[in-house]
Formats: sequence, structure tokens, C-alpha cells
Amino acid sequence: MKTARRAILLLCFALFLRPAAKAEIFSYETLSARYEVGSDGRNRGLWDKATGHQWLSLQDSPFARVKKGNQYFAVSSLKRNGDALHATFGKSGVEADYQVIRRGDYWIIKLAALAGDGIQEIELGHLNTPSLTNAGALAVVRCNDTLAISLTGLSDRVDCRLAGGDALAASVYPEYGMVGEAVAVLAVPAERFVDVVQRVEQENHLPSPRIGGRWAKRSFDVRTSYLFTDLTEANVNQTISYAKLGGFRYILIYSSTWARSLGSYPINTNAFPHGEAGLRATITRCHEAGLKVGMHMLTSLVSKDDPWARAKPTSSLLRDAEATLDMDVGETNRSIRAVSGLASFSTRPSYYYASPHQGTDIQIDKEIIHYTAIGGALTNEFVGCVRGYAGTPREAHHRGARVFHLVERYGCYLADLQSPLKDELAQRIAGLIDRCGFDMIYFDGGELSDANGPFWYWASQQQMAVWKRVHRDLLVQGSGITPWTWHIFCRGNCDDYVELAPKQYLDIHKIADSWEYYYKSFMPAELGWWGFLANAPDHPATKPDDVEYYAARMLALDTPVSLETTLATLSQNGRTKEMLGLLGRYEKLRLANRVPRNTCKQLQRGEWHLIKEGLRSRFHLIQYDSQRVIVPGRCSVHNRHGAQPLKFRLQAVSVLGDPNGSNALVLLQANPPAELNPPGATAVMHGALATNVDFSKPLDLLHHRSLAVTLRVEGATAGRDDESPFINIQLEGRGKTYRDYFIHLDFSGERTITVTEPTAESMLPRFRPVAYAYIAAARNFDYGAVVGLNIRWMRVVNRRPVQCWVSRVVALGEQDAALEDPEIRLGASAFRIPATLETGQYAEYWGGGKVHLFDADGHSLGTQAISTAAAAVLAEGENRFELTSQRPAAARIVIISLGEAR
Repeated sequence: MKTARRAILLLCFALFLRPAAKAEIFSYETLSARYEVGSDGRNRGLWDKATGHQWLSLQDSPFARVKKGNQYFAVSSLKRNGDALHATFGKSGVEADYQVIRRGDYWIIKLAALAGDGIQEIELGHLNTPSLTNAGALAVVRCNDTLAISLTGLSDRVDCRLAGGDALAASVYPEYGMVGEAVAVLAVPAERFVDVVQRVEQENHLPSPRIGGRWAKRSFDVRTSYLFTDLTEANVNQTISYAKLGGFRYILIYSSTWARSLGSYPINTNAFPHGEAGLRATITRCHEAGLKVGMHMLTSLVSKDDPWARAKPTSSLLRDAEATLDMDVGETNRSIRAVSGLASFSTRPSYYYASPHQGTDIQIDKEIIHYTAIGGALTNEFVGCVRGYAGTPREAHHRGARVFHLVERYGCYLADLQSPLKDELAQRIAGLIDRCGFDMIYFDGGELSDANGPFWYWASQQQMAVWKRVHRDLLVQGSGITPWTWHIFCRGNCDDYVELAPKQYLDIHKIADSWEYYYKSFMPAELGWWGFLANAPDHPATKPDDVEYYAARMLALDTPVSLETTLATLSQNGRTKEMLGLLGRYEKLRLANRVPRNTCKQLQRGEWHLIKEGLRSRFHLIQYDSQRVIVPGRCSVHNRHGAQPLKFRLQAVSVLGDPNGSNALVLLQANPPAELNPPGATAVMHGALATNVDFSKPLDLLHHRSLAVTLRVEGATAGRDDESPFINIQLEGRGKTYRDYFIHLDFSGERTITVTEPTAESMLPRFRPVAYAYIAAARNFDYGAVVGLNIRWMRVVNRRPVQCWVSRVVALGEQDAALEDPEIRLGASAFRIPATLETGQYAEYWGGGKVHLFDADGHSLGTQAISTAAAAVLAEGENRFELTSQRPAAARIVIISLGEAR
């Protein structure tokens, strides 16, 4: 026994003294970097060879992971297996072989073999890079000024993404294919990143479009702007004239202009009476004028009036819910009963703003049926059915037949991208591009294809199906970009336009959000779409300062723009030629690189005005101070710049009625007053709903656009805006559209506060909403059909609890009133305008002894001479004005002041 015990002790001692097996390090070098991973499956580092710096976080840093049973297992060991690394994933029962192939500036990781069952996902690579602070989701890149690290999938079946935290990851899935898939890993100096990506595309047969012989993202065309409008056979010459005046190189045609419907895209013979031949001739005419033409399309949408909705509902339209008939159905039944409940079927109409679960159309056999509600004792009955919908034939259906809910977005159906319809649609669009000579395509609504499945894969399928069939140079843009379509998209677009507060929207959303998003992914971007507008009840006409604000930012960022409008709007706005000429001058300066970069950098902030001084163009800081004034009345303006001659815009506006007058419309009357309970800690802010009123029928507020609100506040104290709460008295229109009227709760007691107009200028800078779509509060609002009133919290200050009760909300009547011979007094000077300004008309004065008169759309009403002796001087600092007229009126005055030149 003692001998055996001694032997065991000696064996243990020997094992203790034997050195542990040393972990093997697998090292891979490129021209710029060295990557190492250990045999324990952990990343050991990624070094920038130029500096010797190691960029990976080595904490929780596996080479790759596998997902099985909804659980991730990291690689636990790596061993050489010929030219591959054999990976074991802990206790998952999964093993894989990875080939690592070095290619100069990058390396490729390929999944060469895979064993194990129940695999949901397997990664091709996983890199944690917390010290690289800039992250580009589209190029799947993290970078700083020194280095860029990126994962580029070598097929559309590789899901490359910015993973949780600071990681880059690439995965493959059994439903799309796993073995044989590969990812390129780039670790290169940031200034060489785009060059290396081009090499990856060329060496691995990835999409790599060219325009004019150059890689598309670096082509001259990508630097140029485009006019997005309703080009037709009839208006082609006038549209060309406008495009040339504005410095545009491309004209993009609305899908609703060139096509009668979405899906099969038949030519719209109202716009092109000669059909496809007329469309081709119109494009040829633009080419002869030195312009290129783009096609706008809605990527996989099928209009309900399109021939394909009638001919292809059986298998080609996308469906997202299914039931079974519990009855025989004749051709006239308006109630249709299913076997079980219909909770998965939508009861919401298809709104303008996309939502995943909407639409009330079903398909049974070859018939599409529209239902108005779901009811019955077991909520398993479609009621209020419209038979033979979308032009399909009415049919009888037998008990047991399958009922499918059709997916809808923006009031249209979607193509099922697993059906032959994807390729039919692609062939139709690509054929039109080649035959008619289109030079550009805008894949609008591409993000809606995620109704087919995961966005990273499905958003690219229809777009790629079109692109690969086109045989012309093609500038590609659109929405719904993925890391795979990053290769074909030449540049990004910075979102739809707004009709209110376009300047704030440009800086805070289009540039700070969208433009930066593309910039971080090494993709050029343009600042469109930007709306060019005529006057309407819900928004003013575009004015020169709106155009110049955009133009200065274009120059500052060396970024083009897209101007969205119609020929009717261009004709309706009386200052169109003046404004397009201004834009064209800026565009010419930008494309010629004439403005020094230090000047361009200054143009990124503030507002600027271009003045030609001799042979030079100089940029002056400019300030537009706008106020509404009851006339006669007073106002004051602080001039931040030096003393200068007075410059202004003076507009006649409606006079508002009394809140208790007969012309007022009561929107809310609460007795006792309705208490607005502050939002809880988990409420969605900004814009948490406190209370709402749904009107029994839509109200016409076209002449009642100002609100008077009676409310009582307790616990509030006067202070800075950022230290006190705000509420939003919000009008709601059809289709979830809004107008916001903010009220600052910086007082105690009861008051009636008049908000004369929507406060959209404050929305993005101070109260960017989360509870509703902010773009829905800045465009497409119909004051003629207001359906409800919402009261929302836009800001609460937790350390200063406040209570608020609202007893009355009134829409004030508007009455036209003219400014007759209006006079502006500034100190001892008087500036009289010898004219009558009707409501909406305005006078504009920039010096020179003449004041220019315009109607609300900017059409000239002539000029009036002003005595230069009467010209007033705007002093530096505070200036107090007095406005008078021959009779009581109301006005909006904009004082314009110029700063130093740059």
C-alpha cells in the first residue's frame, strides 16, 4: 500500500514539474497590419505595422462564435489542418475549418468545412475595436484618422455588421448558405481604405460599377447635383432650361410621371403620349442638351391598380398571415368567416408612413378582397368586404380554402422576392434603362423589402437583380442600403424634404445625421431631397435665403444636392429663376474648386450671403431676425454685426380674432380642467402623450391656424428655456400627420396663451420627438381636414415637479388685412413704403433706393422708389422699431443684417 501511494505521489510531482504545453500562435501579415490568434481560439492582437500600435480589445475576444439553441459558443481551440485552421466551439458539438488567405492589403477568412447539427449561425470573424471611435455601418468599418478596420462580405449571403459594443462581425446562416462563404478583412491606413476596397471588389469579382471609366464613387458625376421633377415630352425644353440655370447635371423623373403604376411599370401616356418611344426621345433631347436622366422607382412595390395586381396575386404578392375558410363563400358575400381567430391580420389601413403591420386586403384563390373590420363572436370574421378588389375577378370559394393577408406599404402590395416576380420586375426595369438611355436609377423604398425577411439580405435582392441586368453606365442611389449594395450605390441621399424649418432640418438631421452616416462609411452623399415650394396654407413659398442656406452648406462640404419639385411649382414660385441662378453660381464655384478650403470650413456654421465684389465673390455672415407684430406696434432686434443701412422684408399677415369671438372654433373645453399628468420615468420622450381629443368629423381649420390655450400651472418658476418644461398642443391630420404648437411653462397661475403659428423651428434643436415621426410634423399637413388634438409633454424637469391643467383650446379665426403705406420707424428715421400690401404680399429692401414688392408666391408686383434721405441705419446692438399703417393690421417683419466678409 505504501509503495502504491509513493508511486502516485511521484507521478503527481512529475506532472507538476513538467512544463505546460505552450499555446500556438497563428500569425498573418498584410502590407499594413499583422493579425494573431491563439490555439485557444482567442484573438491575440491586430497591429498597425506603421506605428506598432495594437488595436483590438483582447477581453472577451473570440476568433469566431457559433449560435445553437439560441446560445452563442466561442471558439475554444484552433489547430492546423493542412492549409486551414480547425476550430472547436466548446460543448456545442460544432467543428469547422477556416482557410485564411493572405492578399497583399487584406486577408480572407473562408468557411471551408462545417460539422454539427442545429446550427443557427456561424461567424467568419469577430473583432472588438473600442479604440477606433468612428463606426460606418454601411461599409462595416471602424476607423480613426490613422487606421480603418473593416469586414467585407464576398457574397450577398454574408451578414457583415457592426455588432454589439465595439465589434465588427461577419456571419452566415443555414437558410442562405454557409460552407464556401468568405469575408475579406481589411486593416489599412484610413486614407487608403477606399483604394483597398476597390481592389477587393476587382480581385474577388464583387460588383464594382464605373461611370465614364472611373470607379463610380470617384466619378465626376457623383460630385454633381440633380433636379428631381416631373419631366415629360411636353415640358422637356422648359425643364432643361431650369436644370441648366440651377447647375444640375442630371434630371430624375418621378416614377408617377414616367409610369402609370408600380410593378409592371407601364409607360404613362399622359406624360409620354408616344409611349416608350416618347420617353426615349425625351431622354435623347436631354442628352443633346448635355444633361443626363435618372429613373425613380419604388423598389418592390406593386400598385393596386397595376396589371400585376390582377394577373399575379396567386403566388407572387407577398403575404404575412394565413387562415382557413370556415364556410362556403359566394361571389356576393360581404362577411367571410375563418376557422379560428384572426389576431395576426391587420385592422389598420396602409398609411403614408411605413409601418410593419398594416393593410386590410386578403387573397383567396385568385381573388383579392378588401375588408373594413374584423368582428364576429370569436373575432374570426372579415366584415364589410369589398369583393373583386384591385381588379381581380369575383369568385366563389369553398370551405377549407386558404386565406392570405397581403403585405402593404404606402398603400401598395409588395412583390414576393422568392417568386419569379423579382426577376420579371428586374428585367422590365433594366430593359427600359438600356432601351431608353437612362443614366441613373433611384431605388426608392428599398428598406420595405425587409418584409420578406432580414434586412441585411432581402433589402439588396431586388436592387441587385436590376443592376446586374443593366448594360449602361449607371449612377445608383436609393434607400435601404446594405453592406452588400454599398458596392453598387454611388452615393447616399439625406432623406425626404420638409416644408417647415428647412434650415434647422438641414443642419440637425440631413447633415448631422444622414450626411455623417454616409461619410463614416466612406460613401459620398448629397444633401437632398430638398423641397422647392410654392405658397400653401400649411407652408410658405421657398425664398432666396432658403436656397442660399443650402448652397452655402453644399460648398462647405463639397457636396451636391437634389432639388425635389414639379414644373408647376417652379412656374408658380415667382422667384424661381432668381433662386436657381443663385444656386447655379454656388454650384459653379464648388465644382471649379475656386473657394479656399479654410473659407469652406467657415461656411459649415451660421448663415451666409454671397456678394460679388469686383472680380471676387465674398461671403458675408447674415442674420435674419423674424417677428410677428400687431400694427401699430413695436418690436426690437439685436444686431450682432456693425452699424449698416437697414435691410428688411415686411409681409402683411392675417389679423387674428378674439378667443371668445363668434369666429373662434373650440377644439377642447374641459370643465373641470384636464390635468396633464407628467410622463413617468419609462415614458417615451420627447412627445409623451398626456391627453387627446378625436374629433367626431374632420375640421376645416384653413382659416383657423393659430391657437389660444387656457391653462393653469403650479410649481413652475421663470428661468432659462432649458430649465423649465414645455408642452405641445398638437393638431393631428389624416395619415398621422401633425402640426406642433409649443408652450413654455415658465409661469404659475392661469393664463391664455396665443401661439400664432407652428413652432417647427424649435422641434429638432430642442425637442426632437421620439413618440412620433418628426418629419410627419413638418410636411404634408392638410388644415382642411384636422381629425384630432393631442397634448404632449416635450420636456419635463424632474428636479422641479410641475402641475398643469388645460381648460380650453381654441382655433382663432383669421381675417385678411392690408398694410396701407406701412412705415418703419427706427430712432429718428422713418422708412415709408408707398404701397398697399394685401395679406401674404411682402416688400423687400436691400438698399439702393428701391423697395421690391412681391405676392405670397414671390411674383413681382413692381418696385417703389424710396428717398435715400429717409434710409434708416441699423445700429450695432439693440434696435427698437415702430410699425404703423393707415389702418390696423398685422405684419411679419424680418430684419436683415450683414457681417464681415470671408
